[in-house]
Amino acid sequence: MAATLDQIAGFFGNRNITFRRDDARGWLLVPFQYEPLSPLIVAVALEEDGRFLKIFAPRLMQYGDGPHKLALMQTLLHTSWESKMLQWEYDPIDGEVRAMVEFPIEDAELTEAQFFRAFDGLSRLAMLFYPRLKSVIETGSDPGRAEAVPESTLPPGSPPDAL
Repeated sequence: MAATLDQIAGFFGNRNITFRRDDARGWLLVPFQYEPLSPLIVAVALEEDGRFLKIFAPRLMQYGDGPHKLALMQTLLHTSWESKMLQWEYDPIDGEVRAMVEFPIEDAELTEAQFFRAFDGLSRLAMLFYPRLKSVIETGSDPGRAEAVPESTLPPGSPPDAL
């Protein structure tokens, strides 16, 4: 039982979450008002005929070759260690850094609760770790984990411990 973008669009509708559909890429895009990025975009994509779900923040930041690249890579790995599902992608061609949660659906049904566990968690952690990563890029030093993400920046109904 594969998932569909229409199914996920329905999940967003149930929570009154505004999104845009990008049919050329096969993505659903959700903007968040988050001051440093204004807006933070979270994308949802399905691959393998709906049997594999990807939720990611494209172009969360960019950092090509520079003096703090090693510190950034170490911090990306450290923040993945600190969270349950979050992983990072880095494109060495243009320096794009993405936050990502992805998992197989295979023959199971994607539930709304399962989807929002991943979606809310990715949104929260992208906002939580962004200032830390920005600081590493600017200084080459990891300031450590921030305490919390303001509830007002999260989508309606988001659990505080999504990831």
